[in-house]
Amino acid sequence: MVNKDVDVLFSLYEIYDRNRDSILWFLEEFSAKSYEEYKQKYHGTSRDRSHFIRVCGFFELSGTLVKRRLIDTDLYFDVFNPNPFWQKAKPIIKGMRDTRPFIYENFELLNEMKLKWAKKRRK
Repeated sequence: MVNKDVDVLFSLYEIYDRNRDSILWFLEEFSAKSYEEYKQKYHGTSRDRSHFIRVCGFFELSGTLVKRRLIDTDLYFDVFNPNPFWQKAKPIIKGMRDTRPFIYENFELLNEMKLKWAKKRRK
């Protein structure tokens, strides 16, 4: 690990912290179980849709950085856990992929990497 990893971590944490309202909304209020339900519930509510996009966008950015090894994986996963967010977003993103096949692919990859990382850590 080098100083660049720490700089990237602090930058990511700053983004995460600036979007704390979106993070909390996602964990506590967001409740769609399918893309269709998401469109019905949040169609006219730009605030809620913005929350969804901010959270998914944060983890998409994170996934890109982790995938490209621009931040140390251990350092990243010691601080951030995409899994609860991915579990809630997954059915909506799968529906979005009917028209946008690669949307949030790095978010999904990040979650897969986190699960593998956690398994190795338990051993």
